[in-house]
Amino acid sequence: MKSKKLKTVAIVGLVGSGKSSVAKYLAKLIGAKVISANSIRVALRKKGQGYGRVENMAEKEASSAVKKGKNVILDSDFVTSKKRKMLERKIGKAAKIFYLRTFSDRDVMIGRLVSAKYTPNDLYGGASTDWPGKNKGAVVALREMWRRTLHHYRWSEKNGGTFLLKKLPIKFVAEIDTTTQNWKIKVKRVAQKIKQF
Repeated sequence: MKSKKLKTVAIVGLVGSGKSSVAKYLAKLIGAKVISANSIRVALRKKGQGYGRVENMAEKEASSAVKKGKNVILDSDFVTSKKRKMLERKIGKAAKIFYLRTFSDRDVMIGRLVSAKYTPNDLYGGASTDWPGKNKGAVVALREMWRRTLHHYRWSEKNGGTFLLKKLPIKFVAEIDTTTQNWKIKVKRVAQKIKQF
């Protein structure tokens, strides 16, 4: 028998790992509202404000949606325990929280960031005439990926050295490799699993 308890899915994944694509697809399957931290950052940037309030704003929006009886998918990176604890404290009593991990081949992630079309309305900004290579968006996205890599990967000296996906102390409903298009099949399975709760 299905539970009537609301569901909140918090995604854990590096920049370029496919979090947004998975969030949008899963939202259609389980009937959920996607709350994107990047969209909040863009709105704050347009107002000339810093990003210090992003997490609080996302959690407020999620709490409000849950109070209105909606399932929620948080398109943000919940890799840190501080962020997960805050979410569990604010929403844990009203909704069942699921953590979902996205990852991809490192070269595929870099390719996604380099080939994406960035506009001034994107988080990472668009082309700039005073920026080397005129693609500020890709440079900023790659910098963010580089900055956060060690949260998700560990360095291994094997085979000449490579980054390996870290085992995280999080119970995931699933870990989805978005390297190839079959990730949608895995997301469908996740949706079925989530609906059972």
